[in-house]
Parts: sequence; C-alpha cells; structure tokens
Amino acid sequence: MSKKNNTAKKVRTSFVSIFKRLFSFKRSEENLFEEEMLRTPGKIIFLNLIHNKLAIIGFVGFMSVFLFCFVGSRIFPFTPTYIELTNSSLRPSTNYLDYPAELEDKEIVKIVSGVSFSVALTNDGNLTVWGTECNRYMRGVSDLILEIPKEIQDANIVDIEAGSRFVICLDDEGNFYGWGHYGNDQTTVPDQVQMVFDFLNVKIVKMTAGTQWTAVLGDNNCLYVWGSMQARNNFLIPLALDYRIVDFAASEDNMALILDDGTVEIIGMRGTEFYDRVPVALTDGSARAVKAVSTNRNVLVLDDEGKLHIWGSSENGLNRLPEGLNNERVVHIASGYKNFVAIDEDGDVFVWGANELNQLKLPENTAGFTRVESDFFQFYGLNDDGKIVGAWGNKGYIWGSDQFGRDIFSRVMHGGLISLRVGAIVVIIAITTAILVGLTSGFFGGWIDHVLMRLTDVFESLPFLPIAVTLSFAIGHDMSPQNKMYLMMVIIGLLSWMPLARLIRAQLLLEREKDFVTAAKALGIKQRGIMFKHILPNVFNLIVVNITIIYATGLLMESILSYLGFGVQEPTPSWGNMLTSAQESVVIQFFWWRWVIPALFVVAAALSINLIGDALREAMDPKANER
Repeated sequence: MSKKNNTAKKVRTSFVSIFKRLFSFKRSEENLFEEEMLRTPGKIIFLNLIHNKLAIIGFVGFMSVFLFCFVGSRIFPFTPTYIELTNSSLRPSTNYLDYPAELEDKEIVKIVSGVSFSVALTNDGNLTVWGTECNRYMRGVSDLILEIPKEIQDANIVDIEAGSRFVICLDDEGNFYGWGHYGNDQTTVPDQVQMVFDFLNVKIVKMTAGTQWTAVLGDNNCLYVWGSMQARNNFLIPLALDYRIVDFAASEDNMALILDDGTVEIIGMRGTEFYDRVPVALTDGSARAVKAVSTNRNVLVLDDEGKLHIWGSSENGLNRLPEGLNNERVVHIASGYKNFVAIDEDGDVFVWGANELNQLKLPENTAGFTRVESDFFQFYGLNDDGKIVGAWGNKGYIWGSDQFGRDIFSRVMHGGLISLRVGAIVVIIAITTAILVGLTSGFFGGWIDHVLMRLTDVFESLPFLPIAVTLSFAIGHDMSPQNKMYLMMVIIGLLSWMPLARLIRAQLLLEREKDFVTAAKALGIKQRGIMFKHILPNVFNLIVVNITIIYATGLLMESILSYLGFGVQEPTPSWGNMLTSAQESVVIQFFWWRWVIPALFVVAAALSINLIGDALREAMDPKANER
C-alpha cells in the first residue's frame, strides 16, 4: 500500500512540477538552466522572437497588410478598366445617403443629387443639403456645396436641379439662383439670356443641369442653354422647334425634346445611339410622349397610355426594358447617370442599368414607393406623403476616389496584390542567384572565386535606379503591361543579389575549414552534397535575415519605378503607380487621399518587414541567446 502511495505521490509531484515550470513567471536558476538544456535552437529563436516587441509589431503589421490585400481582394470585386470621370477626386466619406433626421417629419417636394451630395426641397420652400463637399479645385473661388447661400435660405424656393457639382434653384417670384462649382458660369443666367427673359416676359418652367452647363425651358416653349462652350454648340435649337418644346431630357451631349404634338426630336451630337435610334412611333405621331428621362447615353419616354419607349447605347442593358415591365402600365419614371427607374400601376419598382455603385440594390421593402427621386448615383424612394422610405445607391468612397473616379479603397487592396507579389518574386530571383554565386565562389575558391567576385563587382558598380529604368524602357517598350510587370520583377531581382552573395561567400570561407567539412570529404560525400546539405544549413540564418531586407527593397523599388512610369502600368494598380498623381502640386495640396493612403501602405509594409528582419537577426544571434 505504501509503495503505491509513494508512486502516486511521485507522479503527482512530477505533474505539479511541470505545471509550475510552464506557468510560473518566477523561476529558479536551476529550473531555467534545466529548461535551457531541453530547448532546441529553433525553439530558442522562436522564444526570442515572441519576447521581442518590435518583432510582434512588425509581424502584426505585415500580416494586417497581407490579409487586407489577399483576403480583402477576394471579398471586394474589382474591375481595373472601370472609369467614371464624373466622380473624380471625391474626398473620403460614406455619408452620401445619410439624409438628416429632420426630413422625416416634412413633406418633400423634390430631391436632386450631385456626385457626392443631395438637396431636398420641402413644401415650405426650404432646402436641406447633405453629403460631402465635392472638393473641386478652383484658384481663388469658393465652391462649397454644403453651405447654402444666405439669399437662397431667405427665398421661397419652388424648384431645384443639381449638376454634378453645383445646384440651381428657382423661387416663387421667378428668380434664378445657383451655388457650387461654377467654372463655366452655369449658376448664373447670362446677360443675353436675361435680356430675352425680360423683353418677352419669359418665366422658367423646367430646369436641368449637367456637369458644366445649365438648360431651362421657358413658358414660351423655348429652350435656353448656357455654360460650357461645347454644350452651347451641341444644343443649338433649330428654328423649326422654337415655341414647340413642352418637355426635355438631357445627357452630356444630346437632348430629347418632347414637342407640343407629342412627338420627339433629338438635338446634339450626331452619330450616337442616343441620336440615331429614336423609335418610329415617337416621330410619326403613333405614340404621344408625355415625359422623358435620360441617362448619359440612353432615353426612356413614357407615353399617354402608360407605355415605355427606350433607346440608346446597349451598354448595361439600357436599350431594353427589364422582364416584367414590357406589358405593364407605368405611372412613374426616373433616371440616374447610368440607370432607369420605373413604377407600374401595381406599385412594383423596377431599376435597371449599371450596378458598380449598388444602383440595383433596392431596399428590402419598396411597397410604399409612389415615386423615386434619382440623380447621378443616389436614389430615394418616397411615399404618398412625401416622406423618404428608402435610399440606395452610392454611399460614398471610404478612402475617396482618384482622378478617374475609381475607388481608392479597392485599388489599394488590389494594388497591394501586385506590389507584394513583386517583392516575393524579387526575393526568389535574388536569393537563388546569391546562393549559387556565394556558395560556388566560397567553396571552390581559386579562379572560380575570382571570376564570380569580379562579376559581382561589375553588377554592384551599376547604378541601380538608372539601369532599372533604362532596361525597363528599352526592353519592355513594346510589351504588354502584364509582361512588363514580369520584366520589372526580373530586373529588380537581378540587380539585388550582390550583397547577399558576398555575405554567403564570406561565411563559407569560415565554414569550409571546419572539421565537419573535412570529415564529410573523408567519407567520400560529393562536393555538391557538402555544399547544399552540410554547409548551406549553417548559413541559413544569414539568408533568412536577408530575405526580409531584399523583400522590403524590392517593394520599394517597384514603388519607385511605377511612380516614375517605368513599372506596373495603368490600368493595373500598384502602390507605386497610385503615387504618380503626387507629382502634381495641386494633388498634394488639395487631394491628399490620392497619395497619402497608398504611401502609408508602402511605408507600413516595408517597415514591418524591416522590423521582422531586425528581430530575426537578434533572435539568431548566439550572444543574444546568452542573455
């Protein structure tokens, strides 16, 4: 019995001792010495790393960047060729659809939207604006869109319209107002037009606005256009149409005019689908048009029988009606920049067209919609009482947009894939070359060593950046962007191996004189086996540390070459070519998000890798392990 008790006591004591060693922070010198005896070199290096705060910061930083790019790119789709110039250089924000709570208790007459803002007109004649400033740069000119001028606040507004970055409105006395970006004086009635209004006593009955122009329809059934010279040239009204226009819908280059007999005429740029494909029923009087709306390249007309007529570009399927709408009677139509909206007599809501900014993502409940106010990329569903009951479309850009209206968030994410892959390929090329040259030179010595080291001297004497730029331009001048990217990886890799090759050679000169190499030779092991199986593992620590240095260098070199225009080419994104816009002083001063955000990712990735490299060097240092 006593023997069994003693055995159980010993087992219990042994387990208690193990747990004490594992979880006790205050360990005796004997326990520490005992544990050191049991640790493998790999375990010692690992423990040194996890106790190094800089190593943890570097590892967390790099993994965050890595997961953001490689995992995030799977979640968020991306089209490199996507361009939307109307949304260029919009500042970071996601509040485009966040209308003020005060509107919930008011009857809304109309909502219009620009590229990053919306304005609501309520039945008391007041305006409410929300969203984000467009940030259009104009030297010496204020273009704030969220600050309604005092004279407009004091007026009783009866109608509003919005261009891409400005707003126009009309009060109950027929006075015209405007504010926002007015580089082409599109927010002010020109003197010659005002003279006509005064002489003929013309009152404005309808307005519309584009990116750089304004058009109004007078109660004399004449159309007046001002703003950019291109718009004024495009929208010249034939004399035969004067005093006959009752409604109109405009794109950037064309207008669809509804005449007093219900037919439709097109003015503007000839040779477009908008101009050439008007349904015959709308030109010969078979159908009588009562309302027209348009996207930037298509027209939708509602006739007096509730039927729809559609034509224009086939892009995004906007030249045809969606299924289920062909034979229905429609009571309401609206349009955005790339979308049409229709509500039939049963209250069903149809939205079709582009979807890159969630234009087709309708709210779950649309039963209360009686009309939809849409403009550019924002949509608001309203009920019979004029209350907003749903909003969808472009919420904004969390990191802003670039000069082509592309989302910087997704471009940084997908551009990181390219930049991180470039660094990895550079490491593979440089490490492989350095190992082959360094091992061969250090092991064999003699004339082989002299030839390889002189070759290393030649490569090392070449100025890195000028040679990389010259080779990238000369060899890849006629290459596709994809092939040029691979060429850049090879060039950077072939110009980055020399320092590591010298270090490996120096280390090998020490290792080859040791006893284990002599013993291996005596056993008849081949030279290749001695080099790669016996000597290479002893310089592996050196290689691991230098992998991080070369990786960070490759990452930075890709950014530099792409920044200068000799690396990854548009539209394929990389962190380097996203920094190209920083060459303009206007971008640095006014559009900081276009260069600061990708620059931060370059710095974060390179710094994280360098921190990991420094921590590895300390962890693998025998003197550090003695502490």
